[in-house]
Amino acid sequence: MTEQFTHALCALIRRLGQEAKQLRDNGLTIEQKGRQDFVSQADVYVETALRTWLKAQRPQDGLLGEERGLEPGSEGVWVIDPIDGTTNFILGMDYWCISVAYVSGNHIELGVIYAPDREEFFFAERGKGAFLNDQKLTITDPAPDAVVLGLGRSSRTAPRDYTRTIETLFEHGVEHRRFGAGALMLAHVAAGQVHGYFEAHLHSWDALAGLVIIKEAGGMHNDFLARNGLTQGNNAWAASPAVWQRLQPILLPDN
Repeated sequence: MTEQFTHALCALIRRLGQEAKQLRDNGLTIEQKGRQDFVSQADVYVETALRTWLKAQRPQDGLLGEERGLEPGSEGVWVIDPIDGTTNFILGMDYWCISVAYVSGNHIELGVIYAPDREEFFFAERGKGAFLNDQKLTITDPAPDAVVLGLGRSSRTAPRDYTRTIETLFEHGVEHRRFGAGALMLAHVAAGQVHGYFEAHLHSWDALAGLVIIKEAGGMHNDFLARNGLTQGNNAWAASPAVWQRLQPILLPDN
């Protein structure tokens, strides 16, 4: 991709983030898709705008979004979460983001995560490093007794699996946090605000941008695209190198 294209894409994502904030401030129309699963007109607006622009710029590519599903293409696929952390967004919390990734073959080529209320703009392109607000990111390992993981809870897995994970982490002296926006928590692994992130099942639009940002910052992650992860989702596990090596056998013993 050309620098001109990625610059225009980032400018569009920034603009849409600010427009989503304005829609929220003006009063949202909200629909409920399921238990604790909401969609607002801001979700629909952002995804529609991104799809329209990307289709015009790269008509050969496919599109996969949380709200409108898969539109196949002949080359790569753009994977879009218009607002990750919709419940937080609706409640006026700052922990939400727009997440956009590009996948070609078995590689996540590009990832963008923008948290407008926090003014955090993450960007990574495969082989070119990861950045937060234009500052290069480099993951460092924490002290073994100071590890804090981000966790996500999926409604597609049993509640007991989630509580068992918490118990296991406590047994191994690991703290955890859960903030309700997996894409942004993955980005915060790259920024060192948490040292890893685990969720038993995550959709690709929540995972892919954050995973490439972590990898380009020097971290490690599981093969999310295996077993049709792009369309079916997968478990998501990413961390700094030492934390990965230590907790991989515990969190994903069968991988």
